[in-house]
Amino acid sequence: MLRASLLLALLGLCSLAAAQQTYSSVQPSNYTLTLSFTLDGVTTTPAPCTQFDPSTSTCLPQGSVPDGDSITIAYSGPATPGNTVSLMFCYSNTSSVNRAWRKYNAVISEDKKCNVAKPFKTGLPTGEGSFKWTPGPNSAPSTYQIQLLEVVAGSDPTTYAASGKSEGYYQIIPIDSRPTWLMALVGVFCTVGPITLAGFFTYEKIYKKD
Repeated sequence: MLRASLLLALLGLCSLAAAQQTYSSVQPSNYTLTLSFTLDGVTTTPAPCTQFDPSTSTCLPQGSVPDGDSITIAYSGPATPGNTVSLMFCYSNTSSVNRAWRKYNAVISEDKKCNVAKPFKTGLPTGEGSFKWTPGPNSAPSTYQIQLLEVVAGSDPTTYAASGKSEGYYQIIPIDSRPTWLMALVGVFCTVGPITLAGFFTYEKIYKKD
């Protein structure tokens, strides 16, 4: 009975250790990531932008929603049979400052800055590969990097064997979901409305009898 209790306690400690895995356990980064962009139908591979002015987004590739812009993430690292690769967004310091829901944590499973709990792609093979991502309507207008984590096969809770992060940043610009025809119609009503109201008051003053 005592042995069984000790075994259960040991298993519990192992699970806790796995749940508390930190980024230092997957350093140095074993994967390299490069990004290419298709913006307004043109594919480019710009030099990584590591310094930028948040007010002007200088040298940041900008993807817009929902115009069909896309980002292709190419990765390269050690191939480990059975393991898989997950990709996730990491907010820049500018996009995460004073936002507790985007706070960095050295414990991988609790890191909200890189949104580890909600990777946008899982199950990719280790080694070399690529994935094309098109921003959807729920993509937050922020400045990002891409992080890769190699998931150990069958691990529960999830543990990681390697990592990587893209150089530089890119930006998703705010959504403008207002169609052109709607804005034109609003403009027409904004013009016609005051004229109609002025005409009504003129009619009341000139023609209406007490």
